Amino acid sequence: SALGIKVPSAGHHGACPACGGKDRFRLDDKAGRGTWFCNQCGHGDGLDLVRLVTGRKIKEAAGMVSEALALPEIQEKPALPARKKAAGKEAGAERYTRLRQQSCNGEPVYLTNKGLHGYSLPLLSQPLNLAGITFCSGSLLLPLTDISGNITGGQLINPDGDKSLLPGSQLSGAFIALTDIPAETPEQVIITEGFATALTVSLLTEGWIVAAVAAT
Repeated sequence: SALGIKVPSAGHHGACPACGGKDRFRLDDKAGRGTWFCNQCGHGDGLDLVRLVTGRKIKEAAGMVSEALALPEIQEKPALPARKKAAGKEAGAERYTRLRQQSCNGEPVYLTNKGLHGYSLPLLSQPLNLAGITFCSGSLLLPLTDISGNITGGQLINPDGDKSLLPGSQLSGAFIALTDIPAETPEQVIITEGFATALTVSLLTEGWIVAAVAAT
């Protein structure tokens, strides 16, 4: 609404703000990401909807959202503890490591569908069913890390944008970082909601950028 885009209340069908269809649009807002579905336009998250309605590129759409909602959250010069070696065995971390060893790098369809090109990231080499979701070959595999740099689990994202955490992943204090923890305290840390949004924000500003992780 801050951008003048009118949508029906969550769970109700209504007019699509992109194509104008009178009763083909529904907002389900999964995990607070503004997810939606339209019989004509397909589906996506809040950033995708802004891009469709405004006709802007993904980078420009993200800039509009950031300005309208005062996102992303910025913390000035946070205190980072010294790095620590991973200690103990965590089921989620073990699962991530095993899948990572079996994966291959490439461009995720999930990102190219959002207009984000040129990113070579770990992709599943074999399909995997998890939490009732099928993650086909080529699904994106991302590590969850804590502030000390320890891997605490992983997240899978298939080409359609469906997501699931690997079983046993530790969420407390975990995030998905675009780059390694800096050796020196950065001027600002930017926390976004979702990996694709974090990549988009990295095109707009400088800083150490991480994506917050939801349970679903």
